[in-house]
Amino acid sequence: MAKKMVLMFIVFLLWLPGKTEASAPYDTYTINPDGEWMITQDAYLPTGMINGLASIGNTEGVGKEKLQPFSQPEDIFIDRHDRIYVADAGNGRIAVLSPDGEYSKSIGKGVLTQPTGVFVKENGHVFVADYGSQKLFEFDAHGKKVNEFGKPDSVLFGKDTNFVPKKVIVDKRGNLYAVLEGSVEGLAQFSPKGEFLGYFGANQTSFDLKRKIQEVLYTKEQLKKLESKRPPSASNLAIDDEGLIYTSTTGTKTESIKKLNISGSNLIPSVMSSTSLSDVTVDFMGNIYTVDGEFGYIYEYDSEGNLIFTFSGEDSGNQRLGLTKSPSGIAVNSKGRVFVLDKQRGAIQVFQPTAYANLVHKAMSYYSEGRYEKSEGYWQEVLKYNSMFGLAHQGMGMAALKKGNYEEALERFSISKDMEGYSTAYWEIRRKWMLEHTSSFIIAGAVLLAAYFMMRRLYRKKGLGARVMNQWQIVKKEKYISQFLQSFRIMRHPIDGYWELIQKGKGSVFMATILYILLVTVYFIDLLYTNFLFSAKDPNNIRIFNEGWKILAPIAVWIIANYLVSTINDGKGKLRDVYIGTAYAFSPYIFLGIPIAIVSNGLTLMESVLYDIARFGMMVWTALLMFLMVKEIHRFELGQTVKNILLTFAGMGILGLIGFMMFGLTNQLYDFVDAILSEVKARV
Repeated sequence: MAKKMVLMFIVFLLWLPGKTEASAPYDTYTINPDGEWMITQDAYLPTGMINGLASIGNTEGVGKEKLQPFSQPEDIFIDRHDRIYVADAGNGRIAVLSPDGEYSKSIGKGVLTQPTGVFVKENGHVFVADYGSQKLFEFDAHGKKVNEFGKPDSVLFGKDTNFVPKKVIVDKRGNLYAVLEGSVEGLAQFSPKGEFLGYFGANQTSFDLKRKIQEVLYTKEQLKKLESKRPPSASNLAIDDEGLIYTSTTGTKTESIKKLNISGSNLIPSVMSSTSLSDVTVDFMGNIYTVDGEFGYIYEYDSEGNLIFTFSGEDSGNQRLGLTKSPSGIAVNSKGRVFVLDKQRGAIQVFQPTAYANLVHKAMSYYSEGRYEKSEGYWQEVLKYNSMFGLAHQGMGMAALKKGNYEEALERFSISKDMEGYSTAYWEIRRKWMLEHTSSFIIAGAVLLAAYFMMRRLYRKKGLGARVMNQWQIVKKEKYISQFLQSFRIMRHPIDGYWELIQKGKGSVFMATILYILLVTVYFIDLLYTNFLFSAKDPNNIRIFNEGWKILAPIAVWIIANYLVSTINDGKGKLRDVYIGTAYAFSPYIFLGIPIAIVSNGLTLMESVLYDIARFGMMVWTALLMFLMVKEIHRFELGQTVKNILLTFAGMGILGLIGFMMFGLTNQLYDFVDAILSEVKARV
């Protein structure tokens, strides 16, 4: 009777997967095509918790072994038969559970001291990274120790290098890859016999602006005293059926998740993730799952590193099912259930995919196989749940492209921001349009060209149109028209143009102001109408005031800084001259920015080099005019001009710092006055 009561109590405490679906105490997020976080329908619901004890019924097969709950579990692995293996560090064992979470047996009792990593091969052999004994162990399918590997006796490994394995995986050739504590060289690779083969997939140090400044300003002695910047070590690893290795890394914003090919190159260099990932795993479809060891978030990505879902989170102390305290491992079984190992609780949280997640996964499976038309129906159902699901629009676009519906494909790719797909669809639309209209354009071009030469000939021999030309010559001499046309003169002959601008008064503050207004106008048109294939800005997210300050503020600071620096260095130009000259220096962008933006809409990624050359040429032209403006207005020699521009940039930095400080002081003063007024109001 007592035994039955105990078992009933265990069933009451432990919610097993597949029993009932609890409501989620968290929101599920995804990324929309604009790269923004958005709440979506629940993708996974918490359905149970396992703590390593026998969960229900009887304990046959366990023998006389005392049942123990998990203690400080560090790693979890699920084999092809959905059996669960847990590196139960506190109990010095590998706990083996049935697919339903029933305790089955322990491996390594009396051999292992503090196992922190576990991996199981297809033949059932269990590999363990034992942090306590500082060894790697191999057990057969029955739990018998087959091999153990200690610190390799190899010159390549290093005599003074510590060998403290934390995680381990094995590839199809039997080679072992281990995460070693404190190793910055990458994953340690061993042969099936334990011979050290070298390091693999090392992390890189991220760019550190502070460190770069120190390297410029500090002496060699000072730099020696600084702590050397070393790349972070991987926190965990996994391997898929194709032999690609995945690593998670804590403490880095770049490449916190890596998908490494046989040469160690990362196939997904840009992944939106956190800086505190404790584990990574991959399912049979190639989807990647990671868990945040600090905040408890679970991330699911497709095989290309695109974020699909983010769910779960940190338990604030309410013991809510679905929230974790200190997750240390993650695994996925063949049914798509997600198992998250909670080190602090000593338990496994189980998450069941919802109908929504199953639809997404089904569509993705067909999509990854290239069966786009087959996936279309599933994507349509997904869009009923979430109309802004980017992967669904991308999948629908590929299906439309496959069927030859290029207009629909173009629209879908535009929504999903799929540049390659958009480019391909537009190429097909443009090709069809050109086949239909090329002959008309050739005829129209020939007619216009013939008309031009005919009009030119008649003008020279008969004087046809002379009256119009004479009137144009008169208009060109008008003050403001002449000042405006001076822009073209400077673009063609900058040295003479700038001399005329200052010495002959062919420029004015009024016209310079008009040019600045045109500059801002062109800038906004450029942002709004450049093909999104070549633009980093989303027109829907553009804020006129913010963007206006981005271009006007630097120009204003440049004008002030250049005038002040030039005055100190005996420059001849006045503040008025710098203001006018700078405006005319932007002439290439003012007159070419809009045409280039318009032309970009007729290009695909295959012609991106044409856009890049045009854009680069326009910017170089503008920079050259700015350089010659400084030289001619201040009457500097070449070396003086270079020095002046460098000092101007330094002056801009100082003015920016002063402005930032003034802004901070103004805010503090405002808060101080507001606090006094509030106090006076309260007392009155």
